[in-house]
Amino acid sequence: MLCRLLLFFLCLCAAPVAAQQAYEWQATVPSPAQGGYHRILLPPEVTGRLQPHLGDIRLYNAQQQEVPYLLQKEQPLTYRQLYRPYTILHYKRQSGCCSELLIENPEQRQISNLSLLIKNAAVRKQVSLSGSDDRENWFVLKAQDVLHPINSTEKTTTLKLLEFPLNDYRYLRLQLDDSSSAPLNILQAGSYYGTQTANGAYTLIPVQQTTRTDSAATEQTYIHLKFAHPVYPELLELDITAPELYFRNGHIILGKATTPSRKRRRKRDREELVQVPFSISSKEAARITLPRRQMQELTLVVENADNPPLEIAAIRVLQLNRYLVANLEAGTPYILRFGNAETTAPTYDLTFFRDSIPNELPVLPVKQVDAVQERQKPQGSSSKVWLWVAIGIVVLGLGYMTVRLLNEMNSKKQP
Repeated sequence: MLCRLLLFFLCLCAAPVAAQQAYEWQATVPSPAQGGYHRILLPPEVTGRLQPHLGDIRLYNAQQQEVPYLLQKEQPLTYRQLYRPYTILHYKRQSGCCSELLIENPEQRQISNLSLLIKNAAVRKQVSLSGSDDRENWFVLKAQDVLHPINSTEKTTTLKLLEFPLNDYRYLRLQLDDSSSAPLNILQAGSYYGTQTANGAYTLIPVQQTTRTDSAATEQTYIHLKFAHPVYPELLELDITAPELYFRNGHIILGKATTPSRKRRRKRDREELVQVPFSISSKEAARITLPRRQMQELTLVVENADNPPLEIAAIRVLQLNRYLVANLEAGTPYILRFGNAETTAPTYDLTFFRDSIPNELPVLPVKQVDAVQERQKPQGSSSKVWLWVAIGIVVLGLGYMTVRLLNEMNSKKQP
């Protein structure tokens, strides 16, 4: 009976500690003008105080109810195939014979493929392609090809790609054999002509202090950057104004990493400098990619050799944009609470419906990042004191019961 009472007292004291969400920081999110899904842009003041996986952040509405969200981040590089639609001058059909599709390439760009948007049809079509600059004299590009079954199970249209030799004819004529079936319903024609690369969106990280030292003895330049709070830099951009031609190697010191090691059966910390090598050249933009790592300072070391030091007008420290995607109500203010090294990432049903959320969403900023009021700390400290008191009582109670049981066993053994 005594053991049960002690365990109940222990659970009672531990409950407030377990229930308390001790987030160290909070920020406000302005009320959206309209309801629906939004992207909340997380600034460096927020992401820098989070765990690397960003799991220790929660979104609350005005009623202090937790709002589910999805984490989303920009990609450093995105690739997109460039597509150019062409004007269909005519699409003539002769019943029981053939069809003729005439398109125009007005800029006479070099092309080697033709993409056709066609209504679904379970059919195979023999086709031929020719080119011309005046619509009178035609020259063969592809004497024979086959459009295979044109049938999509997801949409009512199918995109078919027809490849042929590279050319720059102003006009292209596609002839289709309709002798064994009705004509195809061709809606659009165009071509893919290249790949476009786009950089992801970044946010500038403010630098609190910059210190530069040019050492003639070591033939190196040291640039030390200090931040007002922990941050996760991912890209450095250097604005180098002189000399006109340069090629320099160097490395960036990201701070100190702590790794556990054993010596004499005891753990101790060994500090290691984390360095990222780089090379910069006047042939391209001076951009240095960094591994994502929390820090509050970094040092840029440039190897000058026998060259004069670089003249650097500005150094921009950037992080990839990261967002919380959530369904928000119009006119309702929201609060972010974050910064708890012991909490885990939330689990929301929303993660199963990522594909159902539109890609283009309005973006809301985060404002007024503040520390959570200290008045919550005494309550937590008091709970911890009572917890240790309860543990002590349980230990004493168990010890008392053990001694009592041993005494009873000894008394029974005696004649």
